[in-house]
Amino acid sequence: MEPARRLPVVALVVWTFFVWTTRIRNIWTDDALTTGEQWARTALAGSFTALGVAVAIALATRAGWLRPAVMALAAWSVAVWVVRSVGIATAGHDVGFVVVHLVLAVVSAALAVLAVRAVSERPLLAGAR
Repeated sequence: MEPARRLPVVALVVWTFFVWTTRIRNIWTDDALTTGEQWARTALAGSFTALGVAVAIALATRAGWLRPAVMALAAWSVAVWVVRSVGIATAGHDVGFVVVHLVLAVVSAALAVLAVRAVSERPLLAGAR
């Protein structure tokens, strides 16, 4: 994969780690959550971390399963953020909290789309215009 096409995939992985892996610390320092809630939320964040690791490994090793790994991470990102965005927007949170999470959702979805396009596009044939 050419470097220009790798960039959106790398960006999705880095963003995923930034958003979801750091979320784990927030979960376990939130005294308002029960232990069960902490474990459930950690499982969700862990699923993103695991998918991000899978994509990173596939990218680094040039594995043939890079495309399905990217597709899985992208689909999971969009699906979870759609559900979370509706829940956050309608749960009575402060405006700032809602805005921050909607920005996270939009950036996640945009990176997901770009990464899918990067692994789906066929390179132009030499000399084709």
